Amino acid sequence: MTAFVIAAMIGTGVFTSLGLQVKAIPSVPAVILLWIVGGVASLTGALAYAELGAAHPRSGGEYHLLGTIYTPTLGFIAGVATLVAGLAAPIALSAVAFGKYAQNLIALPEPVFTVGVILLATIVHSVNVRVGATLHSAVTYFNVALILVFIVAAFLAPTPAPSLIPTAYDFSLILTPAYAVSFVFVSYAYLGWNTSVYVIDEIKDVQKNLPRSVITGVIVVTALYVVLNYSFLKVASIQALSGKLDVGYIAAQGMFAERGALVMSALIALVLLASVSSYAVLGPRVWNVMGEDYTLLRFAAVKNKHGVAVRAFWLQAVIAITIVLTSSFEAILIYTGFLLNVFNMLAVVGVIILRRKHPELPRPYKVWGYPVTPLIFAAISFWMAASVVMERPKESLAVLATFGLGFVLSSRRGLQAKPTSEDSPEKQP
Repeated sequence: MTAFVIAAMIGTGVFTSLGLQVKAIPSVPAVILLWIVGGVASLTGALAYAELGAAHPRSGGEYHLLGTIYTPTLGFIAGVATLVAGLAAPIALSAVAFGKYAQNLIALPEPVFTVGVILLATIVHSVNVRVGATLHSAVTYFNVALILVFIVAAFLAPTPAPSLIPTAYDFSLILTPAYAVSFVFVSYAYLGWNTSVYVIDEIKDVQKNLPRSVITGVIVVTALYVVLNYSFLKVASIQALSGKLDVGYIAAQGMFAERGALVMSALIALVLLASVSSYAVLGPRVWNVMGEDYTLLRFAAVKNKHGVAVRAFWLQAVIAITIVLTSSFEAILIYTGFLLNVFNMLAVVGVIILRRKHPELPRPYKVWGYPVTPLIFAAISFWMAASVVMERPKESLAVLATFGLGFVLSSRRGLQAKPTSEDSPEKQP
């Protein structure tokens, strides 16, 4: 389970988001603090999700949880958001990042890489869905090894280490709304901490093994992220990194010179290619769960004779390609991080709501430090969300539009949830 948590968390964000952070927050101590806060938020959120998953063990993620805790309409909106911001948008982000690193190796127009890698992943998985699970497991170990290589090489490099002692200037940056907006980039890099809710029914001795694996996994990823970003900042200047996506390539230039940097860029491109593949294989699972409950969504969940939901794969690809061709990486990242954060916050607050509404509900695991633990996550999430609304109105309107789209679709007659005899009134999504 610990390896599963680590595998789910390490991805695109850690190799791309630092340049966007230092563009708004040109301070080493302030940026490193962002990554530490991201680890704290991930840990508190993961523990809260563990209680929710233990009490409501069903696939579907936030779609199922929010539909159970609040209303079926909110659950449906969360499902729509998961399909767009939780799956298609991360595919788009990984594809764009892949293109940036691949362009260091081959001088081709960026759309050739971004659109091409999405089409490649879709074709592969629509033929054989098993490839994704195998690839993701293998790439996880490669990811960790690559991060460790960067860390060791950076600390062996002769460049002086930047100070982590904050000055008055650093504190002034921390108090700005831009600092909270920069946290969106960090929170996206930590996505995956909520995976316990998907495999809760496969864990033996939940009360003992679940918190141990979640805590260990999040702490390991936090340590890797904090030290890796400090390593990047040690070998590359803030000016060189500012606004850039291929931060691994820029940092590698300071460690291995140009030829070595090209090798590292190729390795990161492979990681990002695998990230596109990993997200691509998840979409049909969500379509399948929502298709079970909503009649008009079954068209995408229909599987062919080989058990593959081909329509879901291609619909997801069309959405991802549209996002790639119409938005910037930064705008996609803020939209995705903000929207997913809203649903994560609602789910975590749901722990408190369920404790009060249904105290009799069996809970194989109860979150440590209740109610402080979920409140810490909620406070950090609200701080970030409020700042994004003030600082990034376009992305905020896009989030609002997603809510509106989900609400309109959920209100249509053909999308009413299908009742099942197995669901009790309070558990029916």
